[in-house]
Amino acid sequence: MSDGLSRRGFLKIAAATAVTLGAESAVGPGLRRTAQAASQPAADVKAYAFVCGILKTQTQYLLKDTRVGSPFDIPVTFFVVRHGNDWVAFDTGNNAMVAKDPVGYWSKPVTDAYYPVMKDYEEFHIQLKKHLGIEPKDLKAAIISHGHLDHAGAIDNFKGTGVPIYFQKSELETIKKAVESGKKTAYIPEDFKVMKDLNIKAIDGVFDVFGDKTVVAFPTPGHTEGHQSLLVKRSGGKPLILAADAMYTVENMRDAIPPGLAWDIPRSLTALYVFKVMDYIDAEVVPSHDPDYWKTKPLAPQVYSM
Repeated sequence: MSDGLSRRGFLKIAAATAVTLGAESAVGPGLRRTAQAASQPAADVKAYAFVCGILKTQTQYLLKDTRVGSPFDIPVTFFVVRHGNDWVAFDTGNNAMVAKDPVGYWSKPVTDAYYPVMKDYEEFHIQLKKHLGIEPKDLKAAIISHGHLDHAGAIDNFKGTGVPIYFQKSELETIKKAVESGKKTAYIPEDFKVMKDLNIKAIDGVFDVFGDKTVVAFPTPGHTEGHQSLLVKRSGGKPLILAADAMYTVENMRDAIPPGLAWDIPRSLTALYVFKVMDYIDAEVVPSHDPDYWKTKPLAPQVYSM
């Protein structure tokens, strides 16, 4: 393999891709299925999409060196997946303070590049209650793609709940360094001030949440070192690949344009190539911030569909 991604790393991603074709994948720690569970009927799996306001930005920050200086208003998205009677969140959107004092909370340098427009009622826990009738404490788990301000901003909603919150191990190491620095970048130290009161779990590689190959996190490094995406094998309809910031827009994948903000550009391109193959085998690859894509997609309480 090239220096864009190690052979071991690529095989981990390929394993997640193979889930859509019925191949075996790794089983998540603590949720390993038993022989009895394996014989049970498959759980009903549905996905629900949410928008947590928008970011007013410029195109080159999402599509590297593309249409430089052109305004680009992008949605901030997160998902909740229902697996039988269990619920799993994928990302949390912005912190509640973004609706009250965006410049004070994120800092002027950050909001000069990404200015958030968010209402109080768009916060993670409020949307869950309003649209699904559940609270953060009712979730089986939360999978966080990475620690950036618009994806992990509301993890404080899980304070004291005991709900396991899964990050890739390398992402947790990056977050620790960001918090220790005290600097406000794409990582906001205040977002992580309650980490000691959260049930944080480190994973390393492919993570099959329920052990039945229906909800599978897998590494997609590049945008950040520990970025992960989520495969959701729904009951009926195409499998979903929730790309998060490994694929901001469809244009990133279609034209192999790396993200404007990337820890490692070659690795980010490898993730885009993997997504393109997933698209070829008829999975729905969902971009996190594509305004055109999201114009036609149903939001909770409607079930997500193409």
